[in-house]
Amino acid sequence: MRKRRALLSMFIGLLPFSIFIGYEARADFVGTLNLYVNGGKHWFDGDRLQGTPFRGFEMRNTSGVGAGFGFNMTNHWAMEGVVDYFVVSVADTPEKVDVYNYRLDLLYQFGGQFCGNFCWQPYVAFGLGELRINYDRRYRKKHWHPDDPDYTYDPDNPYDPYYPYPWDCRKKFYVPEDRPDGHYYPYPPYHCDWHDRQTMVNAGIGIKYHLGPRWQARADFRVFQGVEEGGVDGFASLAVGYQWLEYPDFWYDEDADGIIDATDQCPQTPVGIDVQLDGCPLDTDFDGVPSYIDQCPNTPIGIAVDEYGCIR
Repeated sequence: MRKRRALLSMFIGLLPFSIFIGYEARADFVGTLNLYVNGGKHWFDGDRLQGTPFRGFEMRNTSGVGAGFGFNMTNHWAMEGVVDYFVVSVADTPEKVDVYNYRLDLLYQFGGQFCGNFCWQPYVAFGLGELRINYDRRYRKKHWHPDDPDYTYDPDNPYDPYYPYPWDCRKKFYVPEDRPDGHYYPYPPYHCDWHDRQTMVNAGIGIKYHLGPRWQARADFRVFQGVEEGGVDGFASLAVGYQWLEYPDFWYDEDADGIIDATDQCPQTPVGIDVQLDGCPLDTDFDGVPSYIDQCPNTPIGIAVDEYGCIR
């Protein structure tokens, strides 16, 4: 409970800072793609292993790495797919699990286009994903060995009732016939692989810093809420990203007039105005004043007109 309150307090405390600086910063250009790598620390809720063979035990807070790929749908909104990876120790045991955090996020970036008056760009984010916990006996499993200080095994009392053996993985191995009892004993470590999947929703805040024409750094803090098992996790990370397709006007139509920006001679035409093939508003009397503001639309050709399209 104390850890959960600390995570929520950190999130609430940083939110006003993000909003305050958002008025001057500018967001990434629409249509750009971003690829980044990150590193950070994940705080796991104490109930995260409920529903797994390790129920009743906790995962230790762990550092890990990840990568993300994003697309700026508008000057403010971006979508990102992210995967983070951790090797996590299970508290009070010699075991480890692999944890993958997959998610799809939406980001709202304050201030329009990236790096205007300041090179700082804050954002808020929310998303949905999955936390996958893997136990792989092939390279994580600790087979008993008499010299292993982390694991002891007494053949006369083969397994510890307080050790988190999965019930469906309690295998037996055959004791050689030269032993006095000659019986089967349960094998102390796990003898099978398993995984657990948990749906996670997240919300967070972050800030980007413009390092150069295509490079940026970011700091990000997320709070994750488990759906099936409940509990609140936290993740703080730093990342470095690379951006390309910086001006993708070969496909984008910013003023929505049907003419792509690559060939639009009037890229800021008001919405709903009829345009010509060059993207500029229609001028039916060819007097240089667009028809939608021309108060004298049938002026003879060659006659000088004022700004309203009427004869001077």
